[in-house]
Formats: sequence, structure tokens, C-alpha cells
Amino acid sequence: MPVRWCSRLRATAIRWQLAVLVCAALPATVLACVTEPPRVTPPPSAAAASADLVAIVRIDEEIPLSPEEQAEFDRLWYTPPANTPFYYPTTRLRFSTLRVLKGAMPEDVLIQNGATSCDVVLQVGMQYVLFAKLPALDGVRLMPLDGTFRLGPDKYDQANLADVERFLSSSLPKMP
Repeated sequence: MPVRWCSRLRATAIRWQLAVLVCAALPATVLACVTEPPRVTPPPSAAAASADLVAIVRIDEEIPLSPEEQAEFDRLWYTPPANTPFYYPTTRLRFSTLRVLKGAMPEDVLIQNGATSCDVVLQVGMQYVLFAKLPALDGVRLMPLDGTFRLGPDKYDQANLADVERFLSSSLPKMP
């Protein structure tokens, strides 16, 4: 009897290891946002053109969901409404504005973090080039637009930032 139990345990462990290896081997696109029709992330210059606000920000702190917001998230996650657009409650982010490239940053505003892989999800401690529409009401959070990107030290990120700056400097009205 102990030998059978041990061999069953070993077989179960091997199955779990195999499942983990298979999941790790999946390309990231398998876990990416899938919509019909497909959503296409705009190039940085197009995102800058459609945004009211373009700024370089550093995410300082994530404010977790309140118990009420968590309950609402769970309800929507497990029983989403049919044929009705909705947004999941998500965390809010405190941030520091490093530089405003377009528009004016509202005071005492938070950023609405994304809830799913189809949203813009920002991480604490990282810098981003933020594209956003200005909120219509005071106290409403900034919602990052598609095209918002992490600003890291690599050449690709720096080239994207240069593209945004070049676009904005060429599209601003010339002063007489």
C-alpha cells in the first residue's frame, strides 16, 4: 500500500511539473488582450495627437481597492452584465509629474490603473510617457490611453519619446 501511494504522488508531481513547463513555454501573446475586432495600439505620435495630456510620470504608490470596490470587482468578474458596457473597479495610482509635454496636469488627481490585459496597466517605481484625456469632473481619475508606454533606458523607448517630442514640437501653433 505505501508503495502505491508513493508512486501516485510521484506521478501527480510529474504532471504538475509538466503543466508548469507547458505554461511557461507559451508565448506572451497567448495571454495578451484579445478583442473582436482586434485593438491596435497607436504609434506614439498618433497617441499624442489624440490626447489632451501628454506627460512623463513616475508611479509612486498604488492605492488598493476598498472592501466595497473589491466586492464589486468580484461580482463583475464572476457574473458580468450581458450586453452592457462596464468597467471593473481598479486600483488608483499616486504619481509624480516629471515633465508635461502637452496640456496641463490637473492638481490632486490620481491615475486609474488597468484591471485586465486589455487596459493600460502601470507599475509602481516605473516611469511612463502618459497619454490621457482630461477628466470632465474634479476628482475623477486620469485614464491612460492606449499608446502609453514605459520609459526605460533602452534605445527603443528613447526613440519613442523623441518621436512624441518631434511630433508635438512640429504640431504646436507657431507664435508670431
